[in-house]
Amino acid sequence: MLINPNSMSKKIFLLLVFCITTFFTFAQNITLPKLSGIVTDANTGQPLVGAAISLDFKKSGVITNASGYYEAFLPVGEIIIKVSNVGYKPFRTKVVIRGDYKLDIQLEDVSKTLEEVIVSSEATKKNIQTPSLGVTSLSIKGIKKLPAMMGEVDIIRSLQTLPGVSSVGEGSNGINVRGGAIDQNLIFVDETPIFNPTHLFGLFSVFASDAIRELELYKGGVPSRFGGRTASILDIKMAEPNLEKFKLQGGIGPVSNRLMTEVPIIKEKLAVLVAGRLSYNDFLFKWFGPANLQNTRANFTDLAVKVFYRPDKNNSISLTSYLSNDFYQVDSLFSLENVVAKQTKFDYGHQNFAVHWGHYFSPKVYMDVVGVQSTYNTRTYAPDSVNRIDLKNSIGYKNLKATIDYQPTESHHTNFGISLVRYDIAPGTLNQGIISRVSPIDLAKEQSLEIAAFADDEFKVSKKFTIQYGLRFVQFYNLGPFTTTKYQEGLPLSTAPVIGTETFESGKVVKSYGGFEPRITMKFSTSETSTLKFGYNRMQQFVQLLSNNTTPLPTSRWKISDEYVKPQVSDFVSLGFFKTLKESIWEVSAETYYRKTQNIVEYLSGAKLQLNPTIETQLLQGEGKAYGMELMLTKRRGEFSGWLSYTYSRALQQINGATAAEKISNGDWFPTNYDKPHNVNMMLNIQPTKHHSFSFTFAYQTGRPYSSPVGLFRLADKTYPVYESRNNDRIRDYHRLDFSWTINNPSMKAQRWEGSWTFTVYNLYGRKNPYSVYFKSDKAGLKAYELGVFAAPFVSLTYNFKFL
Repeated sequence: MLINPNSMSKKIFLLLVFCITTFFTFAQNITLPKLSGIVTDANTGQPLVGAAISLDFKKSGVITNASGYYEAFLPVGEIIIKVSNVGYKPFRTKVVIRGDYKLDIQLEDVSKTLEEVIVSSEATKKNIQTPSLGVTSLSIKGIKKLPAMMGEVDIIRSLQTLPGVSSVGEGSNGINVRGGAIDQNLIFVDETPIFNPTHLFGLFSVFASDAIRELELYKGGVPSRFGGRTASILDIKMAEPNLEKFKLQGGIGPVSNRLMTEVPIIKEKLAVLVAGRLSYNDFLFKWFGPANLQNTRANFTDLAVKVFYRPDKNNSISLTSYLSNDFYQVDSLFSLENVVAKQTKFDYGHQNFAVHWGHYFSPKVYMDVVGVQSTYNTRTYAPDSVNRIDLKNSIGYKNLKATIDYQPTESHHTNFGISLVRYDIAPGTLNQGIISRVSPIDLAKEQSLEIAAFADDEFKVSKKFTIQYGLRFVQFYNLGPFTTTKYQEGLPLSTAPVIGTETFESGKVVKSYGGFEPRITMKFSTSETSTLKFGYNRMQQFVQLLSNNTTPLPTSRWKISDEYVKPQVSDFVSLGFFKTLKESIWEVSAETYYRKTQNIVEYLSGAKLQLNPTIETQLLQGEGKAYGMELMLTKRRGEFSGWLSYTYSRALQQINGATAAEKISNGDWFPTNYDKPHNVNMMLNIQPTKHHSFSFTFAYQTGRPYSSPVGLFRLADKTYPVYESRNNDRIRDYHRLDFSWTINNPSMKAQRWEGSWTFTVYNLYGRKNPYSVYFKSDKAGLKAYELGVFAAPFVSLTYNFKFL
């Protein structure tokens, strides 16, 4: 059938009608909102008299009175606030004024340090003041303090220091959040999706950290405006360029150079931000590498651009683009279609673009409209003169979303909207338009449409009890042109005879899925410093990343849900307790969770995924469950700051089909590749003086599972392993200590220049952590070997600078 917008789902229409009924009127008389609050000493709590509050880059300002109180009347819009007082460290923040706004501020004595931990003060506010559960706000300033591999500021590695977040191992691609696979995480940079968040096969993150304003990781309690994944949402916001003053900053390191500039074009109205990162490490292989690595090439680039335009106080327009590229060349054997290549090249990256329009109807009503176009392309090729290999695949993403935010009162906040997402996937083309002995292949393209309506409402029932509830309805359509293969019923697809095909023309619906996704979180304050929370959310996922490797390669295949591959459906519940101590300097938290996921994807042993036109014959689907407990102690301010966390977690799967061929491990539950029951993370930041700061991070994890043979058999003088179940053994436990020392030299601040050196040692005591175990047979039998990635300390020195 053809999609008919007039007869689309009545459920979407009814949900929108319900949302709009809450949006009963706009304010007609706009009065200037009031910004007010009290400025106090962060250590003593005493009010500070005569503190200067500068508004919007010193265009206006006020002074606190004898009680530390201040107030100012401001127009609706975004305001930069700076608070300073003699003997105290200045405080800066950015707020969006929509109505009366209360902002109490604590200033730190210059002899103390503000929080430098990765988890920002915004996380404390969410944990104590709002019903949000499983949401972590990340401080870029804190992330830059963490010891980094080869001096590269790395968001993915920083996330792995948080409770409930892990990875398969060093050099792996992506993160696993609360028992979820890496493709179950939706990663956004200014609403544009990132399908591969790492460079060089998992060694470094793709994000240009200098251009990032803030990050929020939703491990649970996901708002209804997000959908399409079942484990987590990582929402990354780029910084907005300064409308008043030119800025320049960057860094020089052993792996890459960074540079970012902010240029105001029309003062107070139009500005542009450009941030780039370029690696230049090819010469290291040529100069210092062994003979078998001297032809290796490995480099990457990142470019982020943001243009921000504010035509008037009620409107803002921004254009965002994010481009990344990786190139990797290696002299090693690569096999495809029974052809072995002696040199292989990989070329892949993102091209993301977005446009945002924000409009204030009144101090209580705000609308945001965004349009996105994103493409992730990969190419793997071997330039052999006769047996050339040129393999390409891609995934395209388009999104149009409109959201209205409405806050009629201080205790009631609503937002609702609609979203349309289209995927266009080219799962693989081989040797198209080139001369080679390897036959060309062109797999059928896949395309789909997701239409969603969503609404969230947060209501403060009383001083102690707040509830946030939401509803998302999504309808998914797998669209033609496409030809499906029909198999004989009652048999496993891997062995069933083909009985025919069915062809769908362009625009016709091949298969449709959908339904409601309820979300709810509740907060009950047991005291002014303690909060108890409960949350539940359901999410659906209609695209899957297919890979039977431990960590997917960048060229791994994406698959849209169809007649044979059903969408994943996750039901997630969590319970948390949060408490602050000593004026929010310390925080303790405990969270537990349980997730049940339907239709998780697994693979037949030895499954062939690349260039397979009948990929459904290699896939199995079943159930997954994940549960755990996360404990965390955080100190946010002072000469010593940091945190200590412990996580107990399990991630299990069950593939129990109707026949033996559709079962894994005899239909019993088995651990996933990323099941690591015990995780301990520690971060300590020490700043004895304003010139020096030291950071230590320590990580301990249970070794990940792998499949171990239970016996051997010999055939034709060769030894073969016998496997009885999947992931029945574990590699050795993992632990690592990192160190960094940052030297700041503020003596040139008067000349608007700030510089710092960061000395880093990754894997300080040289732990030889295993990444995986593999088996090789010889005349004596089968031998097991450990494979490590970073088996020695890595030392780096980076110079960072700012021109303000």
